[in-house]
Amino acid sequence: APQPLGYSCAGVVEAVGEGVVGFAPGDRVACAGAGYANHAEWNAVPENLVARVPDGVSLRDAAYATVGAIALQGLRLARPTLGEIAAVVGLGLIGQLAVQCLRANGCRVLGLDPNPERAKQALAVGAEWSAAPASLAADWRLRATAGHGVDLALVTASSDSSEPLVTAANLCRRRG
Repeated sequence: APQPLGYSCAGVVEAVGEGVVGFAPGDRVACAGAGYANHAEWNAVPENLVARVPDGVSLRDAAYATVGAIALQGLRLARPTLGEIAAVVGLGLIGQLAVQCLRANGCRVLGLDPNPERAKQALAVGAEWSAAPASLAADWRLRATAGHGVDLALVTASSDSSEPLVTAANLCRRRG
């Protein structure tokens, strides 16, 4: 069935529904939610899926708030600490943001994606090592993690198979 595209957008409030108290026409906002924050000229978004855009932040940049929040939530759940080794499996937009957030958090980052361009891009934004899962050398663990495995793995891949999850589990150290 046809479905609207997107789940993240930003714009200017044109009108608010009855009972909405946190926003007014003219407010600049970022919105989230599949089926609400669509790639469309007009959207009707519930108040709890809207956030005010600070002055000085462009609406173009604010449209990334949702994907940035998804990457950040993965980090919050993983609780990375300074100096840990993290793997990001899947280096699309959310994976690239996760790589940058992990680096900013003081982690060493290894990236995996079957697309060589995405792997190259991860290196450019802070990953210290990147490869396609199928091309992992037998000695990757020794070379990349002194033989231990990664401390944590974030799966930001989209797949019909469980392979990204299996790969992430195989990358981790014991109790990682």
